[in-house]
Amino acid sequence: MSWDNRSADDFSSTGHSSVVAPPMGSMSGLNISPYALDPTYLPESPEFIFPVERKKKSWNEKMFDRTGTSYLAGMAFGGVWGLAEGLKHSEGRTYRLRMNSILNGCARRGPFLSNNLAVLALMFSSTESLVGHLRGEEDTLNSVAAATIAGALYKSTAGLRPMLVAGAVGCGLVGAYTVTKALLHTRFPWIRREYS
Repeated sequence: MSWDNRSADDFSSTGHSSVVAPPMGSMSGLNISPYALDPTYLPESPEFIFPVERKKKSWNEKMFDRTGTSYLAGMAFGGVWGLAEGLKHSEGRTYRLRMNSILNGCARRGPFLSNNLAVLALMFSSTESLVGHLRGEEDTLNSVAAATIAGALYKSTAGLRPMLVAGAVGCGLVGAYTVTKALLHTRFPWIRREYS
């Protein structure tokens, strides 16, 4: 295959673009690889016509992300908890009884912890979205209020005192997380801000 030396005007009558690219392979007897690219032609920074804002996750993306992560983390920690419990109660038995005890412990604790954490994450994400919608702002106060409300709702069937304790624990955990995240971002500014 050889290079066609017709001008761009010759192609305009055929309906082709006015820009004609040479075929890959040999040009005038030179063997040029299509991968031979001079890196000085590449841009060194993103080139955008309009200023681009970092895309924030929508409320349902956050909800699915948090619920799934909490479920998997609960299954892992519950499995380790059940493994430790099964090993503790299986001493002095045969191999089959020990294995059965370990599997029973993992099957009992894993789903228990994963389901509870997933429900808490679902309640937190929904409440955070609702609080943000009602306030009209997206800031850390929404997260702290949502954790307090989600903790209180989660323990609402146990009575007033456990409800208040769970709300305070949720408030404290998310407050500590928020303060730690802010300190990390001021100390290490290159850390990516996921939900800022």
